[in-house]
Amino acid sequence: MTESPIDDYLDELLRRTRADARTTRRLLDEASDHLRTAAAELVAAGNSRQDAEREAVRRFGPVAPIAKATLRRSIRALISETLRAALFLAGCGLVAVGVSGIVALAMNLILGRAFVGGTGVFEFSGGASVAETADDAVVLRVIAGLVGACLLLGYLAVRRRVSSPPVLPAGLVDALGAAAFAAGTAVLALASANQAVRGGAPGVGFALSGALVALPATVYFCIRAARALLTVGESGSADSGQVRL
Repeated sequence: MTESPIDDYLDELLRRTRADARTTRRLLDEASDHLRTAAAELVAAGNSRQDAEREAVRRFGPVAPIAKATLRRSIRALISETLRAALFLAGCGLVAVGVSGIVALAMNLILGRAFVGGTGVFEFSGGASVAETADDAVVLRVIAGLVGACLLLGYLAVRRRVSSPPVLPAGLVDALGAAAFAAGTAVLALASANQAVRGGAPGVGFALSGALVALPATVYFCIRAARALLTVGESGSADSGQVRL
């Protein structure tokens, strides 16, 4: 216990709150501002500092209901942001698939349909001809890319309407995107190399077209994640410098 009922109340609120760090910090700032303003008004009305702070705390209410309400809001915000992140990553993944369809089209035109549609490591063509497989690698992927573009437009629309501060750790979504695209790059590159060793050039382009898109996507998400982490590090250093002063 301290000599300040407000400080004791804020300490208890911090101990009882089980929300994310950002929400907890905002709650404490708002509670502190409200309590100290109310206490100042009571002091101005003739109360002692101790009595004014006790009355301000009494009027503000018990800690438990506030902590529970804050936890519920934090969980809702976490679920909402997680869904938005999933929408963003799904859209990016499908757009990458669409771009790989354009790469496959270029391979069809430059290297011939057999390079993409030849018998490959992915045996799911169901007896389709080389030309059909090569064309499907373009058409179906481009359709997926259009769906991904719609998802990204929906994500942007939702993000404009939602103004709540971020809950997920900085750089987490970008790191997940980088990991997913890196895994895709590795799998598709290995599939292309395996097909080249097993059967030569025919069919290599089916997986290679995807790897050529997944690799720059991996680099892009790595850069985004690094920038987010560096920004957080710089903010933390600035805050530490201010505390030391």
